[in-house]
Amino acid sequence: MAANSKGPAKRVTMKDVARRAGVSQPTVSFVLNDRRDISVAPETRERILKAAKELRFQPNRAAQSLRSNRPFTIGVIAHRVVSQAYAGQIVLGVQQAVQPAGYVSFVVEISEAPDSGKAAVENLVRQGVAGLVYAAPGPEPISALDIGEDIRTIFVNCWAGNVEGAPLVLADEYQGGRDAAAAVFAAGHRRVAFLGGPSDDYACKERERGLVDAAVEAGIDPASIPRAYGTYHVSSGYELASRILADEPPTALVCGNDRMAVGALLASHEAGLECPRDISIVGFDDQPELAAELHPPLATVALPHLQMGITAGRLLIEDEEPPKRTLVPCQYIDRASLGAPRSGSAR
Repeated sequence: MAANSKGPAKRVTMKDVARRAGVSQPTVSFVLNDRRDISVAPETRERILKAAKELRFQPNRAAQSLRSNRPFTIGVIAHRVVSQAYAGQIVLGVQQAVQPAGYVSFVVEISEAPDSGKAAVENLVRQGVAGLVYAAPGPEPISALDIGEDIRTIFVNCWAGNVEGAPLVLADEYQGGRDAAAAVFAAGHRRVAFLGGPSDDYACKERERGLVDAAVEAGIDPASIPRAYGTYHVSSGYELASRILADEPPTALVCGNDRMAVGALLASHEAGLECPRDISIVGFDDQPELAAELHPPLATVALPHLQMGITAGRLLIEDEEPPKRTLVPCQYIDRASLGAPRSGSAR
């Protein structure tokens, strides 16, 4: 991952001040933000100010900007997101999180920008945008404008090597891969193959890591699981599955994504295998108008794009400093493409 694990020393937060002063965090917020419309006892106010001074509390300039900027505008910098329905849920999630607090989102799609959107982001900053969210359809490195700490910036499903220590919101690809594989092993399968995307791809590595741990938990030697790598396309799933099915066919295929699973399903049909009677197939993504529409419907893992956007939006407007890395759980979706292996074929 591109996230810098070292980073600066831990920043003193309002929660720390509240703990020192023996009051609630909202009360600290009222005092430190000079909310005169909220009644706070003079002795309590004095105790909070004393605690803040002792801890050398520094106000979060990004949060102050979010509170004071008019109109409250948040820039969403999208890398191929708005053109993909399922990834566009990230943008919707950000909007759902910030609109009740009085903010509006301004979305800029920069996938075709020759300067990687540098001019667009600079323009947003000049106009007084309160915060920025960078978003991509899949976990990947991107190029981002380093604007310092004055404007809070959060990366969703992506990261920027040139912006060290920026908060990341990612799907828990490892947990998703582990749950998918665990479902396959729980169904009774022992001869299982893994068809992944590029071997150096972050999502592929995390999903495979989950599969390995699920195999160990099921008492299966991970080294016994054939693994092949390609691209996240139908044709790649078809080619990889065709090669694996040419030898002793496994009873289940765990695929890198739903499109690869479609290719694997085509290859299985061509080999005379019926799903799930002869072979089970599991995908990843729960891609709309695809996974649930196949015959049979595809067992898969839903990526939490909407929740990732909601999480990023909340982190953007909170007073507290956001964590450097937030993992959002994926959900395994059980459908008919996963069944028990035929009698005598599990081993």
